[in-house]
Amino acid sequence: MEDQDTQPPEGGSGNVTRDPLSRAVPVDNPEIGEILACETGAYLDVRNWIGGWRYEQLIAQRVDIREKLDGAPRFRCPLCGVAVYLASNRHKRFYFKHQVEDGSCPAQTRHPLSAEEILARKYHGLRESAPHRRIKALIVRSLEADPQYASVQVERQWRSAHDPAARRRPDVQAAGPAGRLAFEVQLSTTFLHVVVARRAFYRQEGGLLVWIMGGFDPAYRRLTTDDLLFTNNSNILIVDEETAAQSEAARRFHVRCHFRRPERDGDRIADTWESHIVPFDELTADREGQRCWHLDYDGEAAAMRAAIEGELRAALFAFWIGREPDTRPDKGVRRAWAGLRSSFAGRGIALPSAPDDDSGFVALMNGLASAKEGRPVGWHFKHLIEVGHRIADAYPQHVAAFGHALLYFEKAALVERQDRSGKWKRRRSAIRDSLERGEPDFRPDPDSLPVIGFVMPGVEEKLTKLMLKVAA
Repeated sequence: MEDQDTQPPEGGSGNVTRDPLSRAVPVDNPEIGEILACETGAYLDVRNWIGGWRYEQLIAQRVDIREKLDGAPRFRCPLCGVAVYLASNRHKRFYFKHQVEDGSCPAQTRHPLSAEEILARKYHGLRESAPHRRIKALIVRSLEADPQYASVQVERQWRSAHDPAARRRPDVQAAGPAGRLAFEVQLSTTFLHVVVARRAFYRQEGGLLVWIMGGFDPAYRRLTTDDLLFTNNSNILIVDEETAAQSEAARRFHVRCHFRRPERDGDRIADTWESHIVPFDELTADREGQRCWHLDYDGEAAAMRAAIEGELRAALFAFWIGREPDTRPDKGVRRAWAGLRSSFAGRGIALPSAPDDDSGFVALMNGLASAKEGRPVGWHFKHLIEVGHRIADAYPQHVAAFGHALLYFEKAALVERQDRSGKWKRRRSAIRDSLERGEPDFRPDPDSLPVIGFVMPGVEEKLTKLMLKVAA
């Protein structure tokens, strides 16, 4: 049975801080080794699924899975059908747990104590800590110094306008120019389901939940800190004596914001950490996402990745279109291919050791490049339609990818004009019918999906659905 997804007590040993851009790490022997994806019906290997994400991405997945757990679960245990969620041990290695454990499933994933019982034991007989009270007082000082904020209240109930029985009691609440705000001080472990429930409540109420931490060290982050960090656009907010004094001096609420800034390093992204004191009203607020941030890390990083991936796609196609097939590559060609292999390997995509090592890969790239160019590439044909017939005859595992490439690169009409005999139209219809019937003749090659998905974003999912029909 895996460890609980809690961290050791403050000052204890065992905390592991992961690089946000590193690959997420699964536990070695998860009790639940396979999960059922509810939306697609696919069975996924847990260790491969977890290891396919960057750490920052998996934390966001962990929150999303929790948010959907009680409504439309994303994943279920294939052995018992119970909904499952993503958890972590103290070393930030991940695994799945049953939402409900009744002992009937061979996979036993839950500690005998519930999350509520653990919290009760942890805090039994303890009053609210002095640091917690101090930070609440600093938030109140900061808000009351700013005339933009009114109705500043401490530990007062926020009653739901939609459900009379629903209520929360935030540490501090206030009304400001952008609406009602709920401030929660985070100093110790808060179970993820508690965070998710609070986010859902304030989202429904049209309020904004703002987490305030007592301190932040990017080199020593607990999992509960990461849950807040990566769901808040990689920004952490602090209120301390210095920010409170600045709020009073400027008569404007200020916070200290720690955030990641993405920087391009060749064909990869690296991070730097920065910290600035900024006016709270200059933060970007996202009530639907229950986030507020100073620097839009997600947006800037996504733009960088899109630029890098666009350049890599262009480089792969340029290499393939310019190569001389069936010739011994010179040193420059070998060096260029090695560079491409390294860049793609960094994205979890394996290219052959040499361009001509795998005839199936050669046919796939010839087809994709031909569809992109609107002319045969890699084969001595005159017309694009001949490429389609060649792939359908000799490489049927790639014909669906070629068909999608014609649509993706808007060359389907060109092939139709070249199809004077109607042979391609009849063949395309027969291939489509075969795939719809779940026959294996034209089943897409699963090993080719990563590179297809990279050079034609969105197509991998369509081919995966075809594969699932065949598997069924």
